[in-house]
Amino acid sequence: MALDVGVIGSQIVAQAAQVAGDGWKAMATAATVELRGLAQRIVLIVEAYADGELSQARAKQHLRTARFHVIATIAMMTVMTDAVIEKIVNGALAIVKDSVNKAAGFALLI
Repeated sequence: MALDVGVIGSQIVAQAAQVAGDGWKAMATAATVELRGLAQRIVLIVEAYADGELSQARAKQHLRTARFHVIATIAMMTVMTDAVIEKIVNGALAIVKDSVNKAAGFALLI
């Protein structure tokens, strides 16, 4: 049974986009690369099993490891995105800090 990396990759990416919603756009390029890589690894695992190079147990173990890697990588990207967004917001607040604090009559923005 031959697997099509393109079809599997497209299905994985489409599902990820649906689950992630609007947040997907911020991570789409990097996440797409990782998810397509997962699709390639799945195909290689199935082929290795079919060729007798992997047992079912080892194939499942490889899949768990590959899945964990993608989850960890995408989680890392969300942390990086949060850090960038925090810098953007802090920078925007710094620009209006003096005028906001003056209008408020106290140090609302620190």
